[in-house]
Amino acid sequence: FKKFVRERLEVRVGDRLTLDLTMAVGSLEETVTVTAQSPLLEMGSASAGQVIDEKRIALMPLSDGNPFVLARLVPGVAYTGDLKFSRPFDNAGTSSITADGSSGGNEFTLDGSPNMANKASGVPRVAYVPPAGAVSEFKVSTASFDAADGHTAGAMVNVTLKSGTNQFKGDSYDYKRSDKLSATDFFVNKAGGTKPSLKYDRPGGSLGGPIDRNRTFFFGAVEWLYDQFPEPGPRTVPTQAERNGDFSALLSQGLVIYDPTTAQLVNGRVVRTPFAGNVVPAGRISPVAAAVLKYYPLPNQAGDAQGRNNYFSINPRSDDFYSIATRVDHRISEKQQVFVRYTRNDRRESRNAFFGEVNGVVPTGNFLFRKNDGVTYDHVYTMSPSALLDVRAGWQRFQEPNVRQHEGIFDPASLGFPSSVTSLFGGAKY
Repeated sequence: FKKFVRERLEVRVGDRLTLDLTMAVGSLEETVTVTAQSPLLEMGSASAGQVIDEKRIALMPLSDGNPFVLARLVPGVAYTGDLKFSRPFDNAGTSSITADGSSGGNEFTLDGSPNMANKASGVPRVAYVPPAGAVSEFKVSTASFDAADGHTAGAMVNVTLKSGTNQFKGDSYDYKRSDKLSATDFFVNKAGGTKPSLKYDRPGGSLGGPIDRNRTFFFGAVEWLYDQFPEPGPRTVPTQAERNGDFSALLSQGLVIYDPTTAQLVNGRVVRTPFAGNVVPAGRISPVAAAVLKYYPLPNQAGDAQGRNNYFSINPRSDDFYSIATRVDHRISEKQQVFVRYTRNDRRESRNAFFGEVNGVVPTGNFLFRKNDGVTYDHVYTMSPSALLDVRAGWQRFQEPNVRQHEGIFDPASLGFPSSVTSLFGGAKY
């Protein structure tokens, strides 16, 4: 037969390559060489999609270093979330895409292993978002008919992480932003406030290379993100007069305070008697309610006619985050190779502390933690020229505790609750 050579065949993540070859009879001297071009028609699969390769990831601008924002460039994909929430720890925002109009949940995989969080809760979303420098490529399948891509009506996003090679390669970077180069928020200016602090710092890097040349390789990438910014806006707090039970200023607006103990049924309707002058007598004010009011600040600006929006809050918000991706590949023989991968995301968010510290306590605000760990083991064995065995095992854990900022340091008994009530709280922390 004639010698047949076909070059430049590129197999990408999720591809099924079909080669139709014809063996022609020829002399010993004849050689046929064909240089492969990109196929105009996908013959190996009925699925449709697009691959985002390493070059695009490296050259395209990425919002906060999240490589998955490039999935929005795929034909048939539309983003349905809030553009502000495209950071690598915004798992729900990252997953908010629709494929060809389908509103079903999307499926994310990492090196072939499931990469989903909260699947059982009915709110599926991506669990681990790798640093952009750790991604070799990923494919967004918008119409998948492969049985391996079941249990989802949305897009399939299959990510392949980089591996080490016989050459050491690495990079490092640091992106910064500060309030010195940012304008003051409109509402801050309107309230006559000073420019709040804004800090953004995203350093990171990657390194890969050989452990044992031609046999064992390593790759690792890490990225941090420190983001501190304000979410200013108006709030409503009780005035000093209202704390003393005096709501007379609201009478002109038709707002009447009724005595709840005077409710009675008249002609089939419940009626109550209003407090005289819209003033609650001091003896009728609950001591517990009065104690709670101490943890509200006083107004710091004029409100509307009904007293609303009388407090302006800078409401600082901060996020501390880091992401790790490590992988070790080992070539056992010509027929066998394995890799082990470990990934981790860790995020701590502080938000909704509208009033800051009041009387020694931060009455509002919470800490949100997102901790994600994943491990994958993959073993490929080429059994024969026509048979290949790929054994893969993966483990994923996604934790998302939400903790109040003052939790565990506040004693409910200090509000005046009797011991008979506080004993019912059990082990609850306040």
